[in-house]
Amino acid sequence: MVAEVTMTGGCMCGAVRYATKGDPFIVGHCHCESCRKHCGAAFGTLVGFKVDQVAFNGDQRRIYESSPDIGRAFCGKCGTPLTWEGDGGDIGHIVEIHIGTFDNPHALVPTRHAFYNERLPWIDKADQLPRFEGFPDDSPILQYGPSSGSLSEV
Repeated sequence: MVAEVTMTGGCMCGAVRYATKGDPFIVGHCHCESCRKHCGAAFGTLVGFKVDQVAFNGDQRRIYESSPDIGRAFCGKCGTPLTWEGDGGDIGHIVEIHIGTFDNPHALVPTRHAFYNERLPWIDKADQLPRFEGFPDDSPILQYGPSSGSLSEV
């Protein structure tokens, strides 16, 4: 018998935790203005599950209704954005979880972009900005520009 894939995660303070069962139906970047506002970033990266694949525990998450029948959940203590929740059409009610809240987000690889026409204009630019290990004033430059797959010192 093959065990179902279980992934866990939660908010920054640990008050809200979750566990998922099975594979997500999508891992993707969303460029819509609502997702940018909710996560406070240039785009949101979400991992989608059917509602019955996700179980929350710990503190109740707070849910803001960003549009009719669309909830955006967050931790009431630390404010961490957690989910987009709503109607997934043919697959029913869905919960899309912000990738950064997973305990092991490295295991999840985005496969698409949504609302691409709403992206910030500099998203597609392959910049040559320096990449630092930590805070720029306290760490060396690791490289300039996008990664080639390996970190090489400058």
